Amino acid sequence: MTGRVFDNHFHLNYNGNFVESAKRFKKAGGTSINLTNLPDYSIPVRDYYETVYQRTIAMAERVSGDLQMDVVVTIGPYPLDLINLSKNMEESVEMVKEGIMRAIRLCDMGKANAIGEIGRPHFPVDSKYMEKSNEILEYAFSLCKDSGIPAILHTEDLNEEGIREIENMASRAGMKGEMVVKHHAKPENLSVNSSINMSIPANRSDLRKALETGKFFLMETDFVDDPSRPEKYLPADAVPNRAIWIEQEYEERGREILQKAFVEIPNKLFGEESFKY
Repeated sequence: MTGRVFDNHFHLNYNGNFVESAKRFKKAGGTSINLTNLPDYSIPVRDYYETVYQRTIAMAERVSGDLQMDVVVTIGPYPLDLINLSKNMEESVEMVKEGIMRAIRLCDMGKANAIGEIGRPHFPVDSKYMEKSNEILEYAFSLCKDSGIPAILHTEDLNEEGIREIENMASRAGMKGEMVVKHHAKPENLSVNSSINMSIPANRSDLRKALETGKFFLMETDFVDDPSRPEKYLPADAVPNRAIWIEQEYEERGREILQKAFVEIPNKLFGEESFKY
């Protein structure tokens, strides 16, 4: 297999041997990752977003330089920041909004490429948290629209109603649905007629179901780079390994799927100039 192999959602651990984790991806045939920041609530609140973002950018620069890999960078408040940064909800909302603004500025400076993973908790929470999460999400969409920046979403599993709700939020903020990515999407989400990009976990079961829909999608591991739980989600080499399988098993249709997942959709989201290798 030749050409670009892109993992749309990949985490690295600043306190670990993150270059080795990225090297595993490259050794399997990977060329490009979307490095998405991880929350770390051991960081003092006053320095929280500055530290998380700068660590992520520093890792991206190191991996790109050492391994000659494309690394696009996604930074932004994690949905659970609203719960974890302060016991005062209104204070948390303001902190998270400031975190979004700070991330937008870094994107405008060319230090990062997307805002995320923003959204709302993936487990049941008090209705106040969901209401404030939606408020923050719509706020983020409005800022992303102004700068032409994609938004990578972390939410609960979405059904058609949930997808329409997200689309309507983006529309009210003036943001195009095609600049929104649902991270950890379910294959059945592809059956909904939506402009939102779906990023499908790179396991064979989900990919088979996704391929059966005939729709195009992004592919991700959500690799977490946690030494204590190395296979928490999917391993670092899952996307390149699944790409080989898709090309072999689905032949011409498989190559078309991979061209969309690895080249055409990422180019539209992050800009062709973000990919050199």
